[in-house]
Amino acid sequence: MSTQPIVFSSGDTLTSVAYKVLGESSGWREIADINDLDIFSIIEVGQSLTVPSKDAAERRIKDIAAKNINSVNSTVQSNVQSILNSREVKTITKLLGVDTSQLLKDLDLSSLADKLSAPTKAERLRRALNKSSYETDTPIYRLASWIF
Repeated sequence: MSTQPIVFSSGDTLTSVAYKVLGESSGWREIADINDLDIFSIIEVGQSLTVPSKDAAERRIKDIAAKNINSVNSTVQSNVQSILNSREVKTITKLLGVDTSQLLKDLDLSSLADKLSAPTKAERLRRALNKSSYETDTPIYRLASWIF
């Protein structure tokens, strides 16, 4: 997962740089996020931008999303817990015979963040290949069967 610096030239746009490097112009948001760019500001000619490989951009965006989900989850859990601890809610739930313990579990978003933080199939494969000492003369069918 490498990154490469790109020097902004006359006529370049974030979409054109994304298309050149990532193969799709929609990757401009990732480039803006990774470089902490205000998308409404002008990018100067000669300004250097860090442009990630497609895998690195995907990992970075997933990590940012997981961090945001965890932050929102923490706020939701705290606010719901405060509401559940209020005298009014305790009285109502006692009168109705409602068990509120499941509510916090149902509102827990941490599993979404965990899925985003988990290594992608490509990352797992890359790690496995880097750790293993397979030989280049290993028949391709053995590698394929190992992957699948």
